[in-house]
Amino acid sequence: MRIAYKYSIILILGLVISCKDKQKLQNKVQEVLTPFPCIVDSQKVKRFSFDDENPTWLSTAFYELNYIGKLKDTVSLENAIKFSFYNPETKNEIKDNHMKYYIDWLKKVSFKNWENSKIEIQIGEKSISNSLPVLIRNNNKDTIAIGYGSQIPIVMEALNEKKEWKPIQEKFIYMCGNGVGTIVLPPGEIAITLAPFFKGKQKTKLRLVFGDNKSKQFWGYINKRQFESKFDGGDFKEEYKKENPHYNDF
Repeated sequence: MRIAYKYSIILILGLVISCKDKQKLQNKVQEVLTPFPCIVDSQKVKRFSFDDENPTWLSTAFYELNYIGKLKDTVSLENAIKFSFYNPETKNEIKDNHMKYYIDWLKKVSFKNWENSKIEIQIGEKSISNSLPVLIRNNNKDTIAIGYGSQIPIVMEALNEKKEWKPIQEKFIYMCGNGVGTIVLPPGEIAITLAPFFKGKQKTKLRLVFGDNKSKQFWGYINKRQFESKFDGGDFKEEYKKENPHYNDF
């Protein structure tokens, strides 16, 4: 009986170890990153931002798409993809060739969004237009919503002096939701946007956050006050007013 009991314990331990090893292997498979494509900047792409590259306060995130489509070995970037926009000269709406990734706001179609989806975020190593290329991949079985209008709701976070992750950007929000469609990404396909290089004096670790998904950490420079909003309620802070005497122009 003792021998049989001993062998039973050994068998159970073996199964437990086997399950743990299998789980570790599955986790490793899940962590395999998509090969970052070679980026071709044929148009000399520029990253648009409402803030300069050396903000002294919490800034507005502005992540537009520079590519959306199938994963390729080489990807040619475009200047910000707008999907559709109004041409005041012709008084017509112009639509580009990426409309299959855009759902008109009047269409009664809903998709699982970025908040609770498995999205891979990678940071490229080679800078472009004083920015870092960012790869986004849909690792879900279904098409998901990844943005609105022309915006991808990513924000950058930084480690503060207390070793806490805090946002140094806030999401861009349209003043009016009318006419703002949804950007969607089919399973396995990718999108590429550009993240800014900041020129502060404080070196720290940074990461990009997209819903529940986070990129790997990378080093960068910020200003200490980028964690703080320049607004106090609905008005500018007194300190901001003193630094910017023409604040009423905004």
